[in-house]
Amino acid sequence: RSAVRESRALMNILVSGSGASGSWGIRGEQLGRAIGATVIPKARDVAAFDLAVLVKRPSEELVARVHKAGIPLVWDVVDSWPQPQGNDWCEAEALGWLKAKFNEIRPTAIVAATRAMADDCAEFGVPVLCLPHHARPGLKLVPIRPMKVVGYEGGEPHLGTWAKWLHGECKRRGWRFVINPASITECDVLVALREKTGYAPTNWKSNVKLANAQAAGIPIICAPEAGYIETASGAEWFCETRDQVRSALDALEPMTTRAAISSHMVTADPRLSEVAKTYRAWLNTLI
Repeated sequence: RSAVRESRALMNILVSGSGASGSWGIRGEQLGRAIGATVIPKARDVAAFDLAVLVKRPSEELVARVHKAGIPLVWDVVDSWPQPQGNDWCEAEALGWLKAKFNEIRPTAIVAATRAMADDCAEFGVPVLCLPHHARPGLKLVPIRPMKVVGYEGGEPHLGTWAKWLHGECKRRGWRFVINPASITECDVLVALREKTGYAPTNWKSNVKLANAQAAGIPIICAPEAGYIETASGAEWFCETRDQVRSALDALEPMTTRAAISSHMVTADPRLSEVAKTYRAWLNTLI
């Protein structure tokens, strides 16, 4: 048994994908290196590996090479549905796309970004791991200071009409609303809101904005998406309307309130080392 455990610990894992997205940087590069894998975007020589993890939208050629090599193919589905058009899909449209991609990729196992996504993948009859995003390595706890900056990190088009409204609401209060600041640590409060509320973003979108906020202890106002609900510390604000966001901003202005929230949020900080440990142990069971 010890020999089996040792051989699994030395398993040679390839992590590959298109190498051209933010989720690739997180799930491919950061997480791949943390589990001791070889990370190669658009890998060509795959036969030397014991298992391949393909992130997001692998090419048909890469999928074919892995199958030809006869090694297990693990598909990390994270954020792989077509965007922006897929953000409007109803449940039937989203699940139809997911089934078609499963049949196209034919993975041995699946990694899902949310429990809701994992539940949707359960029907395929292969092992499924729910693996939420880890926080960005190196984030430091932000000091609590007078309220000045509300920030959003991510694709601006996803905000839609929220962007103009938040700029105006913050200006009215004497604050600034900043999209994609140089660092989220410049912000006193973060928002993770979305214009489109189709099935895929509501149920499958990763928790990355919340994970980073938790690591930095920055209070955050979130849309009620599965990725945020499933990984919440209990101190987040969940809002769907402008009135709800306005009330949240009112409540978050006092420094004492934000200090208490920050202390609670950091207890849920999803560290890379812990996520990687869970991931590697699960991958070992596939060989």
